[in-house]
Amino acid sequence: MPCVLSVTGGAPPVTLRSYASQAGTINITPITDMVLALATGVADGSWVATPTSWPNAGAIASSQAELLTAMTNAGFALPPGGPFTTAFNIGDAWDRVLDDIQDAIDGDGSVADYAALLDLVKDGNLDSFPDAPEEPPTDPELPANLDVLTDYAGTYTVIGSGSGDPGYCGSCGTANRDHLRGTVILSAQGDIDFDTGITFTAADIVAIYDRKTVDTDRRVAVNYGQSDSDERIRLYLNADLQVMEIIHDDGQGTITRALIQQDVTEPDPEPGEELLEGRNGVAVMHEGHVWAMEQPFIETFMATTAKRQIRANNYDASGTILDSTPFAGEELVWAQVNVAHGALGTQLCGDDTGVSLMTINTDASPPVQKIWTATQCELDVGYHFSNGATEGRLISATLGNDKDAAQVSLGGGQFRIYIHTGKEGEAPALTDDIRDILVVDSGTREIRSGYFVAGKPLEDGSHPDHYIDFVASAGSSNPAVGDYLCGESSASVTLRMGWVTTSGPLFKFQTANGGACTVSIEQSAGRKYVGSYSATLKGPSASAFGSGLAAGDTELPEAERTLVVHGKFRNFTTQTFHAGNNGDEGPLGSDAQGITLTIDDGNTHFQAGETFLLTSEPSSNGNNGYFYRLFDDLEAPNNQLRMVWSGIPLAVGSYACNDDVGGQKPTMSLSTPANIPYGVTYTQSGSQNLTEGASCTLNVTSVADGVVSGTYMATLVARNIAPVLPGNDGTISVSGEFRYANQAL
Repeated sequence: MPCVLSVTGGAPPVTLRSYASQAGTINITPITDMVLALATGVADGSWVATPTSWPNAGAIASSQAELLTAMTNAGFALPPGGPFTTAFNIGDAWDRVLDDIQDAIDGDGSVADYAALLDLVKDGNLDSFPDAPEEPPTDPELPANLDVLTDYAGTYTVIGSGSGDPGYCGSCGTANRDHLRGTVILSAQGDIDFDTGITFTAADIVAIYDRKTVDTDRRVAVNYGQSDSDERIRLYLNADLQVMEIIHDDGQGTITRALIQQDVTEPDPEPGEELLEGRNGVAVMHEGHVWAMEQPFIETFMATTAKRQIRANNYDASGTILDSTPFAGEELVWAQVNVAHGALGTQLCGDDTGVSLMTINTDASPPVQKIWTATQCELDVGYHFSNGATEGRLISATLGNDKDAAQVSLGGGQFRIYIHTGKEGEAPALTDDIRDILVVDSGTREIRSGYFVAGKPLEDGSHPDHYIDFVASAGSSNPAVGDYLCGESSASVTLRMGWVTTSGPLFKFQTANGGACTVSIEQSAGRKYVGSYSATLKGPSASAFGSGLAAGDTELPEAERTLVVHGKFRNFTTQTFHAGNNGDEGPLGSDAQGITLTIDDGNTHFQAGETFLLTSEPSSNGNNGYFYRLFDDLEAPNNQLRMVWSGIPLAVGSYACNDDVGGQKPTMSLSTPANIPYGVTYTQSGSQNLTEGASCTLNVTSVADGVVSGTYMATLVARNIAPVLPGNDGTISVSGEFRYANQAL
């Protein structure tokens, strides 16, 4: 998505086009074709071949509004809905508009054919749209509300005989005759050909009863006698006002139930049934359907204040509606539950408790949004904590909206936020960019089950600004291989959950609360290490959470706030960092300041043959150069490739790293998002020494016009770290060109 659809037919052949931005019913008609011609200014459809030139949804909506306004001004009677997505049948109101367009062309001497009309529209000459044909005079003998029936004109295929009391009908009666022919035909004039030998003209109608707006048994009833006990036909409709069943009652006891569509109304959930599949979000139930929405939104400042606002969206990042089932005839955009802090159990609508929704009618031009607000509601809050975690049920709600007098009722629902369930299945290995993994062996209310990967977005429907962070430590920055026990050493394991936008997460499970742990260091190389752990973590209590629990918090017994976990960790990563532009970001350019970094011999972190372009930092000057490159697909602070040069001689010549050149000893180092440093030298006891296996040569070709420039080549070594890297390979060879400022000149 989006897609452009087309159909060709007729004599001479005509190609019509339409546009789809999401899955669903899409019409391809002269009206959709004219809207797209107006939006693009092109009649022959040549714009289709270049997707970058396709009109966006806003341009299409604007052009649709212009065209329909012009048609209305020309006398066309446009029915409700829109030309792109409103389903129609042969003979119904929208189909009659298409017939009227052709009649208008035939009756207008200045418009030769449809192609001429399309040219007129694409040039924006909408004031010249041909006048609609005149309607024939209304038969005074026909019912004044005949259009209630003719809106459903078309040929309906009968798929069987209706039975029982389906969700759309509680008084259909028992069929004692089968439909024979397999089709029911409703004409645009109001005639009904129900079955072989059962036909009626519009003139036979005594009365038409419009029952489309009632809550149950929505129908259009057509009486051919003076009362409901006489002969009649009823069209039963679902919540979307689509024909489900057409019933003929002959008034003598014979009933024929022609089933047009199967009823797919979902059964009402059982009381207390899980509606969110264990995830965070808001679920609401209306007329038998459940909208279960993730992406819960809560303002940071609402995390601990008197009113918690939990909003979940029914659309994805591109704005596409996820569950398009109509809500009160429109699309549901979001649902929000307000929960009063510190009040478990029943909450009724008030200043701090409420339910609200937003719907949108995209068939209207322009689209119409409605905000629905509960005038009455009841919530049952089962859990509440000052860290933001809340869980409960929506028992019932009655809502009105800001556009009309309509009301809707919610038959139930559920809300949950910041109660986390990890991914199920076997936890991954410590590969690529994975540093820390936590597996839940025995969960709690807040951290229930599964495994979590540190630094990765939660996949349980949580807001992206709410996160889980866990740290296992052996108590030293340079631990030796071995086992470290909490309580007998400085080892610890801590899990924190909360907002990334606050100074520190509010909620902690930790061994320091009275738990236990074993932290095992399995590999150690310098300050880089790999290990595993098992731990029993205790959640907050009155004695272990500083000043104690906040008002309204659910103080759980110790057994219910005890989290048993195990996991793996390391303080570096092994993923490969790739250059942009298909691996080649160079060359440096004639005026740019920075360096090119070509990987001549790579390892786990770099692919041989790729070239990175690093920009010179403002602090680069004279003997020192600082260069960096950010990775857009990585999170700060672990998203930077940075190279530091020092001791660069300010004279044309070729220099080896660590050689003393007039008091300057050239060197260079490279830091990576993997938390692995590569370099040429190391400093010990104040002395700069060449790292074993490392080397570099700098060729300074110019020191003029305020810049230092030249070329270089180097072998950089991750000193003492190779044992924890794949293949024990801690070396890369690089080369490139450089240019940076020398403001001292």
